[in-house]
Amino acid sequence: MTELPREVTAAEIAQLLQRIDGAAERVGFARADVLDVEDISNATGIEPERVRELLSGSEPVQPPREKRARESYYRHLVMQRLDRLRAGQSYRKIGDAVGLSHAMIGNLVNGTRSAQVDYSSPLEELYGVDHGFLSKPEGLALAQHLAKVKEGLIAAALHDKMLTLGAERVALRHTDNQPPSLETLLDTLDSLVAQKRSSGADDAT
Repeated sequence: MTELPREVTAAEIAQLLQRIDGAAERVGFARADVLDVEDISNATGIEPERVRELLSGSEPVQPPREKRARESYYRHLVMQRLDRLRAGQSYRKIGDAVGLSHAMIGNLVNGTRSAQVDYSSPLEELYGVDHGFLSKPEGLALAQHLAKVKEGLIAAALHDKMLTLGAERVALRHTDNQPPSLETLLDTLDSLVAQKRSSGADDAT
């Protein structure tokens, strides 16, 4: 690892949680309805008990700045998260699936080799987790997950408001009971504004 990641503080996480509370309230939910410790743990690789601590205000552990200590930190982080993902799969089976030697997989699992993008990305793709799952510090991983939750709640609130305004076609543009993306909602909002302007112009004539 050559770049220092952005350090996320407990105060920033608290701010995100406040925004989630407000967004959840808009669609009739409470924090407990939209944040599940196990789901967060699975999405971030942070152990459930540590997720609880971070949500309760514990300061995230930051990667050391000294080179050797930082490398050791990341080796340990990758070791923990990859071991959790592989769930007992053999090194050879994993290596064959991603085109890496079983020795390389063993080094990663045992914490004797740093994870570079060249082989961390294929592993993340194999297990269907977000890019950076293996190496994001806990503060950054949690903050990015909470930001996604917040955006989803905002999209849900916008979706409800727009249906109230008569944008029924929005309801047909998403699946699995999930709200459409913010981009889709913005496009539809643009259409509603254009229709309103057009209607106003017609009324004026």
